[in-house]
Amino acid sequence: MLQTVDMIIREVHVGLWFLVVGYYFFVFIFLLFFRWRKSRNPFQLAMAIFFLLLAVGRAFYFVGDFYADPTSLYGSLPSLGLEPFFADASGWLAAGAFFQWMALATLSATAGFMIIGKRWAEIAFAVPAIIIGLLLGLAPLDSATRWILSGGAGVIYALFIPLLFWYLAYQSGGMLRKSNFLLGLGFMILFAGRVIHAARHWLTDVIFATYTIPGVLAPGLIVIGLILIATGNEWGQVQ
Repeated sequence: MLQTVDMIIREVHVGLWFLVVGYYFFVFIFLLFFRWRKSRNPFQLAMAIFFLLLAVGRAFYFVGDFYADPTSLYGSLPSLGLEPFFADASGWLAAGAFFQWMALATLSATAGFMIIGKRWAEIAFAVPAIIIGLLLGLAPLDSATRWILSGGAGVIYALFIPLLFWYLAYQSGGMLRKSNFLLGLGFMILFAGRVIHAARHWLTDVIFATYTIPGVLAPGLIVIGLILIATGNEWGQVQ
């Protein structure tokens, strides 16, 4: 009975993260072919690339979490009795981290240009995320160091990116203000889901005593954040 419940929980988690990956690709296609193709707005192109990189990165995480090493998602659950399809999850997770941080570098560069309007601002805003992505993707770091680096930097960006959009909302007006505010809120919720996923083992041990709550909460928040981001992007087109 316990094995059946654990397998049901796992399949629900698989479905939710599959929904996240699909939504990433959907937003990428929509922004690229239905927004940027008509407007040639560089912001729309940057956002499309951002979501494409998120989709690719999450796809690597998807394989690493569910098919290379089931314990990377759930910890030690011998009742599942799962055999991994791939021998090692570290390469999949490292590739996922690299693409996810390249996505953040793209978004940071875009936000820097929107605020300061200079090419050097794009570079300065993007460089930290690029360095972190290269370290997580290519450097032979132990798991503790990787967790501290990705978790600590992830929390900083979870606050930094939304604050940039809220600053733009403060500086703008009308529908554009509402658009930037909603974009900031959407990214805050999206990053909150990412932080919960990164801290799922700690949350399970200290707070929830189960992987079910963080396992459902993380992708659920990401989907809500994506809906708000898509809505905010649409409102920006009205301006």
